[in-house]
Amino acid sequence: MDYKVNSKEEIYQYVNHVYKNGYNKGLSTGMQWLDKHYTYRKGELDVITGFANIGKTTAIFYIMMLASVKYKWKWLCYCPENEPVGEMIIDLAEMFIGMTADKSKSERMDRQIFDAACDWVMEHFKIVSFPNTPTIYDVMDSFQTQIDEGNFDGCYVDPMNDLAINRSMSKYDYYYQVLSDIRRFKQRNFVKFILVTHAVTKAAREKNDDGTVPAPSHYDVEMGGMFANRTDNFLVIHRNPNSENWSETQIHVRKIKFQKLVGIPTQDDEPVILKFEPRLCRFKSLNKQRMVWEDVLEQNTMDFIEANKAKIQPEIFSENNLPF
Repeated sequence: MDYKVNSKEEIYQYVNHVYKNGYNKGLSTGMQWLDKHYTYRKGELDVITGFANIGKTTAIFYIMMLASVKYKWKWLCYCPENEPVGEMIIDLAEMFIGMTADKSKSERMDRQIFDAACDWVMEHFKIVSFPNTPTIYDVMDSFQTQIDEGNFDGCYVDPMNDLAINRSMSKYDYYYQVLSDIRRFKQRNFVKFILVTHAVTKAAREKNDDGTVPAPSHYDVEMGGMFANRTDNFLVIHRNPNSENWSETQIHVRKIKFQKLVGIPTQDDEPVILKFEPRLCRFKSLNKQRMVWEDVLEQNTMDFIEANKAKIQPEIFSENNLPF
């Protein structure tokens, strides 16, 4: 196998660049509390886990959307458990605007704003689908084709457990190889790679003294120790739907590999909290300095709607004056 030894000149070039220009540190998420523990940094692999049906995907999409709003990041996504694709686009458009598109609701966004929001979402989120269950390599090949044709900043696979595997290898060897190949992929293409995997059933059976379920650890996934060791960042999304704090989503940052560049892990009893607002179709985050819940997308929404107001046409007919 070919190998190389880095020359002194190559090493000096790197260290001098860092000394002169600084480190390539993570970018702010826009959420003050989360930034202490996790920031956006391309070229890294994030593994995220959590129990089923606790809003894990919604929280991840929100974090991804903030990167798209703040830095114009574009994402490639494979998330079959959330198909049809059109439903995902609607959910993201509602999250982007902070209003529902549901016809049965009295307060919903105007059609022109909805169309503009969907256009924005489809510009920043490209979703791939397959007629049959693919392997991770099929997904990465489709991502590579898209990257070769255009600029993308991140890749998202949700969940890892849905993908077909090579049964001629042991699961441990297979996943070890997969994680190695994903690491090469994200480095080669300089993209953030987010990989979601389900927590094991055993972890969901544990209970706190008050009857709530504790958040899983980074070892509570299939081949847990290996996933924890092979990733750059490991996050847990958790919520207790049956508790009085059912609207609060916890983000436990279990591992950060490059802590001086990205953030530091959260303490077990001090996760970052997001509060989901059904009326806004998105989260608010706590500003600890002001002790208020903030909608960090509010100003962006106002600016977007204002910029698209000219496209909104007045209603010609009312329900009491129909054209027939």
